[in-house]
Amino acid sequence: MKTTFAVNWHYGAATHPGWFRMINEDRSLLRIGTTSRGEPYAVAAIADGVGGSGDGSKASETALNQVRHWLDGQLHPLFREADFWLRLNPEVSRLFRAINEELIRLGNDAGCQISTTLTLLFLLNETFFIFHIGDCRVYHFNRGHLRQMTKDQSWISEQVRRGRLSKQQARRHPRRNMLLQCLGAHKELQLIRRTGFYTPGSLFVLCSDGFYNRITDSVMERLLIEHDKANTDVQQLSDVLVDRALDNRSNDNISVLLLKPLNPSFTGWRRACHRMKNIRMLFPVEWRK
Repeated sequence: MKTTFAVNWHYGAATHPGWFRMINEDRSLLRIGTTSRGEPYAVAAIADGVGGSGDGSKASETALNQVRHWLDGQLHPLFREADFWLRLNPEVSRLFRAINEELIRLGNDAGCQISTTLTLLFLLNETFFIFHIGDCRVYHFNRGHLRQMTKDQSWISEQVRRGRLSKQQARRHPRRNMLLQCLGAHKELQLIRRTGFYTPGSLFVLCSDGFYNRITDSVMERLLIEHDKANTDVQQLSDVLVDRALDNRSNDNISVLLLKPLNPSFTGWRRACHRMKNIRMLFPVEWRK
């Protein structure tokens, strides 16, 4: 008798220091597994160390090491809680604050600012949770449409949102890399949170600014449509995306992490809908940012 195994996720990751960088300060992480109930989950993270004033690679590495430690020690006990979805928000918020405090301490010891962006994506039972600070991005691609799920906390993005600069002007502006929020720079954090539903077969794209600054959303959407029709392997697709950014002479670190959930769980969907209703009642504004 042939043994078969359920495949719950397709994923791929690719990174490159860029044409003119010697050091890659981007870091990414992917954790997949199952809860004690046998429910498949995935956690993806991306961090882009801030160069110029300190050790960006040390900052992003420190951040993801703390995320990894938290996943090892805290996530599975949290899964056993009946109110997991409600507990996740304060627990991850504490994680971000702990990372921020550690980076500030390291910066004080080194005599310079050591900081990084950090974006986390949680997937479980057709529900996603995003925790975000900085200017890495999460995109959601579904049924031929690409949607940016995060808000860039950068000076240049704020000017675009206020109508003071066009997206084309922003791509060439000398202050395009100036962050308004990151870990390791300020004691008070403005953490962005977002939650909602996804359908199996859709695709999540996590990327650093070195990627999306060289690939417009429309070009990215077209590439994803083409490779979706061709049923391209997700790892191959991540390589293609990074190569395209390199073709456009990206002078920054480039990182892409792709995650595609499979196998629908209608029981999980109904449970997620019920819990999401409760979460939105408790967090009517914050969870819709």
